[in-house]
Amino acid sequence: MLNQASDLDSEEVAEVLKPTSAYATPLMDVRAWIVEDEKICLVRGQGEDSWALPGGFGEVGYSPTENILKEIEEETGFKAKVERLLAVFDTNRFQLQSKQYAKFVFECKLLDGQFQENQEIADLQFFAIDQLPNLSEKRITKEQIELLWQVYQGHRGQYLD
Repeated sequence: MLNQASDLDSEEVAEVLKPTSAYATPLMDVRAWIVEDEKICLVRGQGEDSWALPGGFGEVGYSPTENILKEIEEETGFKAKVERLLAVFDTNRFQLQSKQYAKFVFECKLLDGQFQENQEIADLQFFAIDQLPNLSEKRITKEQIELLWQVYQGHRGQYLD
């Protein structure tokens, strides 16, 4: 019912509703900034019409960089390497959600592999900054992509909320 009333999928609804007895802290989201030929890599989830940077929730037991490399391989089929941390966004400032997330965006480089549609991701494409498709704004906003482009191009320093 909640996923019908919001743009959250069932996994995200379960995460939001999961009780915790621990001290409440922000969750971790990791995203990959992959650029080839001046175009940004975006993925489209199964059954979705919007696009986002590859990535997802961080899992316990993995560092942020281990999490993003795992997410890239799971979602895209590519091995990758992390080049640098571009930004850390606080979802309370950019994308109000039911829980607070710290979104780590890493510049990554694809090493080898090949994209194949999978149970999570229906498509992977590269888009010019001025030709972005419909974005999954719960995952990444146009404002964030424009800011990341500025950091990537060296026009501003690393962004930290």
